Amino acid sequence: MALALPSRLSYASVPHWRRIHDALPQRLRIPEPWPVHEEWRQVGQFDVHIDRWPAKNPRASVIVVHGAGGNGRLLAIYGEMCRSLGYDAVAPDLPGYGVTGVPSKSALCYEDWRTVVAAVMEAEARRGLPIIALGLSAGGLLAYEAAARTRLPKGLVVSCFFDPREPQARRGVARFPSLNWFVEPLLTGAPTLIDRLSIPMALVIKMKAIANDAALSNAIGADPRAGGNRMPGRFLRTLLTAEPEVPPESFDVCPVMLAHPADDHWTDVSISRLFFDRLSCVRTELVMLENGGHFPVEYPAHEQLVTAFGRFVEATTATWQPVKDS
Repeated sequence: MALALPSRLSYASVPHWRRIHDALPQRLRIPEPWPVHEEWRQVGQFDVHIDRWPAKNPRASVIVVHGAGGNGRLLAIYGEMCRSLGYDAVAPDLPGYGVTGVPSKSALCYEDWRTVVAAVMEAEARRGLPIIALGLSAGGLLAYEAAARTRLPKGLVVSCFFDPREPQARRGVARFPSLNWFVEPLLTGAPTLIDRLSIPMALVIKMKAIANDAALSNAIGADPRAGGNRMPGRFLRTLLTAEPEVPPESFDVCPVMLAHPADDHWTDVSISRLFFDRLSCVRTELVMLENGGHFPVEYPAHEQLVTAFGRFVEATTATWQPVKDS
């Protein structure tokens, strides 16, 4: 018997995202009225909320993927970036975050995130535009995994690669690295004890480092649908133990750009390169975003991302031709 979903929520009735937006640098704030459309897509048991940023005569469709401290609305500046460059963008709220409808939060696992992102990619591909995946924070590896599963994107851009199997990576993002010897075995070795616990994400990861600006970081951390969220132990356990279905050495779907913030206090570029440098079957490019924190809103980091992203998308879609019906 299917579990009933809670009443559908819209960002019109959830105000905290506005405080996050107001904490952004003035040059990045989007003037009203916002050119965003709210949509919902049923993916299995989830009523997935999607922010769509439609461009006029779009040349590509970009799937914008958030990580463990955000949601689709928090990444509005990237939806607007894509729209202004001439690309449609869709930013889903992954289950447990934002306003996506979830019948049982305590049952969530990392595979649910993989399934949702892949389903959104497949739906967008049916519109007939070339697909680009843009993953921010932990959404970088997630976008990679969805690209590997669907083989649909023509290009993949990520701000970092966090591979939780790497001890250095886990220490780098943990709020209390010295306790990893205790926390990790507990999470992974005692599922019946841990799985249904509701764990504040800020307790296990250094959420304060999500942005270098304290006001912005505090606003994100105070949002119960973003950085102030609680997730079930089952989700954390399955995240820590997840293995990519396709190892980086075998990934041959599309070119990959790592556009990494140069002043990232959460995920240093050395952590991202543990995974990125193993991509040997596709064209890769590393771009360092000068002065950028983990959420790279600083100048000139954001402007460098806009330039590099536009150049990358144009290059990877230059020879794309729509598939004709037979």
